[in-house]
Amino acid sequence: MKRLAVIGVSIFLAACGQPPEASQPAQIEDFDSSHLSRMGFAVSSVQPSRIDGLAEVITEQGLVYVSMDGKHLVSGRIYDITGDEPTNVSDLALNTMRVAGLAEVADSVIEFKAPREKHVIHVFTDNTCGYCRQLHERLDDYLALGITVRYLAWPRTGLQGQAAQPLRNVWRAADQQAALTAAKTDQPVPNARCADPVDEHFALGQKFGVRGTPAIVLESGQMLPGYVQPERLILELERQ
Repeated sequence: MKRLAVIGVSIFLAACGQPPEASQPAQIEDFDSSHLSRMGFAVSSVQPSRIDGLAEVITEQGLVYVSMDGKHLVSGRIYDITGDEPTNVSDLALNTMRVAGLAEVADSVIEFKAPREKHVIHVFTDNTCGYCRQLHERLDDYLALGITVRYLAWPRTGLQGQAAQPLRNVWRAADQQAALTAAKTDQPVPNARCADPVDEHFALGQKFGVRGTPAIVLESGQMLPGYVQPERLILELERQ
């Protein structure tokens, strides 16, 4: 991707009325995405933003704001500041996108289902990550609290890094749960030659804004970066 000097700012939106709803406006059909494409952005959707003159653009690289003529790019987040506390409007768009994206890969996650399921979380994981290992070590505690854990592969050093091949082996294994546990305890996982979803999961994580592991996505689409202990996570889930 060509480099572009962009001022990273948070845009604060002051407006009358109720806080913004999570529902999405109609797509902009005639938006000129040629400049974004030339820079290397793969555009997934384009919608009017909460600020007149700006389009909300979901790309394979995440969320950006672009002028309606497609010629100017703004880096940052939009906040509604009409309430007692600022509301991150950008997060509402990202949350909706994440929920839809997770539904598309539902068949390729490794699920540890809670016996009495109350909540479901998705976790982007890397078997070489110490905090990912801590989360997995406490898996029984999450399950006991009614939290089903669904794992996605996200090698934090990239698809050519040292974690990518072990994760491929995990997802290719006949017993994926056992293979994932083995990989996170430095036990060997046999090589296998078959298809795996690691590339797809990695691309999805980039689109979601994953920058490290673990990255936990709640049922609302909200993403929590880093390890969250089961006792704290259940409180957050109950507040959703």
